[in-house]
Amino acid sequence: MDKDMALIGRRVKFLRMERNIQQTKLAEMIGVSQTHLSNVEGGKAGLTIPNLIKIRHVLDCPISEFFVDIEDGAPVKAANPVEEISVEDIIKIAKVIKGLK
Repeated sequence: MDKDMALIGRRVKFLRMERNIQQTKLAEMIGVSQTHLSNVEGGKAGLTIPNLIKIRHVLDCPISEFFVDIEDGAPVKAANPVEEISVEDIIKIAKVIKGLK
């Protein structure tokens, strides 16, 4: 699996756990199996953009939260997670999408 997708999966897990949401509950809420979500969080499966958007709504966070420090390989919580998405975040998102093709 692509390194960036694995990092996004770890961010999904971190944000889910931070909000005290069980993996089975999140999977149910976005319409995927618990096994698939587990594989996403473990870096064994990719995440579609529509599912990432669903997760963003459930976790009530900006889409940029999934891409924090993705270039450095060390995802950490954003200092201000409510700020709007930046040009740098859009570039990172585009790189990930391009890698899915």
